[in-house]
Amino acid sequence: MIFPSENPRIKASVQSFIASGRIPHAIMIEGEAATLKDDLAMYIATAAVCEGNSKPCSSCSGCHLAEVGSHPDISRISALEGKKFLSVAQIRELRADAFVKAHQAPHRVFILEDAHRMNEQAQNALLKVLEEPPKNVIFILLTPSKTLLLDTIISRCVLLSMLDTEQESSEHFDIANEFIDLLLCGSEYDMLKLLTPYEKSRTDAEEFLKDLSLCIASRLKSGSAHARVLDKLFDDIKYYLELLSTNINMSLLTSLIVSRSKALIN
Repeated sequence: MIFPSENPRIKASVQSFIASGRIPHAIMIEGEAATLKDDLAMYIATAAVCEGNSKPCSSCSGCHLAEVGSHPDISRISALEGKKFLSVAQIRELRADAFVKAHQAPHRVFILEDAHRMNEQAQNALLKVLEEPPKNVIFILLTPSKTLLLDTIISRCVLLSMLDTEQESSEHFDIANEFIDLLLCGSEYDMLKLLTPYEKSRTDAEEFLKDLSLCIASRLKSGSAHARVLDKLFDDIKYYLELLSTNINMSLLTSLIVSRSKALIN
């Protein structure tokens, strides 16, 4: 099985703990590319259920079942259809299921897709099992950024970051921070002027919106006095990204972002 990441640090770390037979009980994989995160999670999960000597061997029944997505000891948890968040009920069910003995593999693996979609109550429910994990159980949390999760969750996980180390000092991130500042105490004109360059590039506009979500999450974690406004703005970003995937006029999109955002503080 080919290792899914070209990042030498991640490759060395993952192959080291697999070779030692000591896969961490909680792993957090952060990065924007959902496919890359998922591929890395499945590589680790496959190694955990592999019955061969060189893991993952790609030859045993455990590897074959994992590769076709039907291994009974690999579970994937995501928000229910039509729901935005992983519910506390789902996490409690996961927690109870984690204490059930593996069906056929050396380990049980739980992959939490979009782990950042847990609210604080759900994260605290997960924290209980991360603090005292059952034997031979592995939790893999996938998220665009660790900043979207509680520090107590982060501290219990081995972090595998697929993000560039300079991400948070990127131009888009800085502009996202300035946009929030203007939203809270600036004018619509200044906000429009700030976003005007994004009318020329859908790719840059998408990166700005993604970094805006990270900025908001960071401020909310710091206990912002404007939590209500920022929380609503965070929810609106998904809508803007959906519009961006259509043929919407970019000038119209930036105007919509500014007008809807300013309306949040009224």
